[in-house]
Amino acid sequence: MPARVSPPRPILRPVLHCGHFAFLRAIVQGLSARAMWERYLPDAGDYADGHAVHRMTGFVRRELMAAAARAGHFGRAHLLRLNLAPAADGGALPSLETFAATHGLDGFGEAEQQALYDDHYRADLDVQRRRTCLLRRQLLAIYSLEAQLCTPVALGDGCEAWFVDTLAQRLADAGLGTLGALHARMTASPDWWKPLRGIGAGKAQAIRQFMQAHASTLGPLPDWEAGAAPDTGADAPDLPAVVSTLVPLDRLVVPAALTGASGRHRAPQETCLLHATNDLEAIRAWIAAKAPPTTPDHAGRLTYTQLCYRKEAERFALWCVVENQTALSSVGIEDCTRYRDFLLAPPAHWCGPRSIGRWQVGWRPLEGPLSARSCAYALSVLNNLFNFLVKQGYLVGNPWAAVQAPGVVGAGLDTGRALTAALWHVVGRVLDGLPVTLATLRLRVALGLLRQTGIRLAELVQATTGRLEWLALAQPPLAPDEGWWLTVTGKGGRIRRVPVTDDWVNALGDYLVARGLSPDPGLAGDIPLIGSAAEGAPATAGISRNVFHKQVKRFFERCARELDATDPRGAARLRAASTHWLRHTAISEALARGAPVEIVQANAGHVSLATTTRYVQVQDARRARAMRGVWESH
Repeated sequence: MPARVSPPRPILRPVLHCGHFAFLRAIVQGLSARAMWERYLPDAGDYADGHAVHRMTGFVRRELMAAAARAGHFGRAHLLRLNLAPAADGGALPSLETFAATHGLDGFGEAEQQALYDDHYRADLDVQRRRTCLLRRQLLAIYSLEAQLCTPVALGDGCEAWFVDTLAQRLADAGLGTLGALHARMTASPDWWKPLRGIGAGKAQAIRQFMQAHASTLGPLPDWEAGAAPDTGADAPDLPAVVSTLVPLDRLVVPAALTGASGRHRAPQETCLLHATNDLEAIRAWIAAKAPPTTPDHAGRLTYTQLCYRKEAERFALWCVVENQTALSSVGIEDCTRYRDFLLAPPAHWCGPRSIGRWQVGWRPLEGPLSARSCAYALSVLNNLFNFLVKQGYLVGNPWAAVQAPGVVGAGLDTGRALTAALWHVVGRVLDGLPVTLATLRLRVALGLLRQTGIRLAELVQATTGRLEWLALAQPPLAPDEGWWLTVTGKGGRIRRVPVTDDWVNALGDYLVARGLSPDPGLAGDIPLIGSAAEGAPATAGISRNVFHKQVKRFFERCARELDATDPRGAARLRAASTHWLRHTAISEALARGAPVEIVQANAGHVSLATTTRYVQVQDARRARAMRGVWESH
C-alpha cells in the first residue's frame, strides 16, 4: 500500500455539484456530518472537524443566497441564510408518556393529557412548528436551486472546467484535455501520473478522489490495490465527437509535421534558452514569463494580460495549423500578411458567441471580423511573442517586424473623451430612476468607483473585497490619516493602492447584501467587487470586461435618449462614451480641482508623468477663450 502523502493545495475550482446540495440538505436535517461528508463530498478531501463542515455549509449557503438574490428572490435568499439544523445539545421536548408520568396524569385520558401537554409547552411547540415549516421551505428552495445551478460532471468536460488553471494546464500539456481522456489514462495504469510534470502523489490522490466521487457519470476506476489488471484501452470511455478542428490548443491534436519540432526558422536547440521542443511549448513559456510575482492564494491564475496574450497566440497558432498548414515556427512575412487580412475578414465557421466556454464544443476563436484597432493590437501581441522567441534563441528571426498593421484613425490619447458636469448630472438622474435590481446596484457601485478613482476596466473586474482595507497612515506629528484603500493590479502587473470614500464603501455594503453576502467587505470573503447578475450564477462569480462594457453602453444609450430632443450634441457624446471615458473624467476632474499632477499620476497608475500632464487643459482653455475674444470683438 502506498505511503500516505500530505494533502496538496486544493485542486478544484469552486463549482457546485450535486454532492454539495445533498450535503447541505443532510446537515440542515441534523444527520451525521462525518458520514454525510464521506458520502457526498469525498472529492473535498478527508473529513477534518466541525470547522470544515462550517466552512463548507457556509460556502454552499452563500452561493445559493447569491443566486436567489440575483434572480430578485430576496425572501428566498433570507430563508437560505437561516440555520435550521437541530441544536447539538438535543433540546427535544419530552414524550407525552414522560410528561404524564412526571405530572401525575396517569388517570387522565389521552386527549386530556395532550391538551395539558400542548398548553404547558405552547411556546416551545410554536417554535418547533415554525422551524419545521421553515425547514420544509428551505429544503424546497435548495431542491429548486439545484435544478438551476447543479453542474453534472461529464466525460466531455474540459479539465479546466473543474480543476484550477495550473493543474488543468499540466494535464493539457500531457494531452489530457478532457475528463474522458484523463479517465482513460487513469484506467490504463496505476502509475498514470508519474510521467507528468508537476503532478505528484498528493495531486494524483486528490484527482482520484474527485473521479471516484463522480463515478456515476464518469464511470468507475480500477481498484489497483485489489490487484486489478491494467486496461488495454479497448473499453475506454467514449468521448464526444469533436465536430470542429477549431478547438483550444490544449485540445488540438497537431500533426507531427506541424508541431514546429523541426520548423524552418528554428534556431539551434543547443543555443536555445527555453526547454520547449515545439511551438506550443514555446507559446506556453512566453505566457508563463508574463506572470508577475504573486501570492500563494493567487498562484496558478492567469492575469488579464496573460489571458489576452493566450487568446492572440492561440488564434494565430490555430490559423497556422488549420488554415495555412504551416508550423508557427515556419511562417514567413507572406504568411503573416495573409493572417492580418484573415483577421479583418474571417470565414463564418471561425466565428461564434463569446459566451461559449473554451471547454464547450461550440467554442470558436473569433466573435467576428476585428476592427482596425483590434487587428493592430493582435499584431502587436504576435510581434511581442516572436521577439521573445528570437531573444530566447528559439527562432532566428521575427517576420512580424516587417508587417504593416492596419491604419487606426485617431490613435493616441484623447483626453477630451470625458463627461462634463452637466452630462454626469444626467447620468446620475437616469441611474437613480432605474428599477432596483442586482444589475442596477452593480452599475451604481461600479460607476461610482470608476469616477472616484479612475481605475481601468480591467482593474475593476479583477478587484476583490479582499483587497479593500481600512488603513491608518502615520503622518507625525499629526494624527494618523484613516480611510479605505483599494489595491488594484494595473498594466504590467504593477500594483498600486487608491483611496475610496466611506460613502462608496457603504454603497458597496448594500450591494453585497443584495448578493446574499455580509455587508462588511472583510467578512464577505475574497470575492469580486462586482459580480455576475446572471440567474443561477454563484456568489463568487465575477464578470467579464465585455459583459460590463456592454451594460455600460446600454445604460449610456438610455441616458442619451433623455437628451435627444434638447441636447443632440450631448446625446452623441453619451452614445460614444464608455468606461474609459470615466477614467478620463476622473483624471481631468481631479486636476481641474487642483490635485497635484504627481498625486493624480500615482492614483491613475501612469508610468510617465507626461501622460498625466496631457490631461491638464487649463492652458488650452485660456487659449480658446483668448482667441474667441479676438474674433468675437470684430
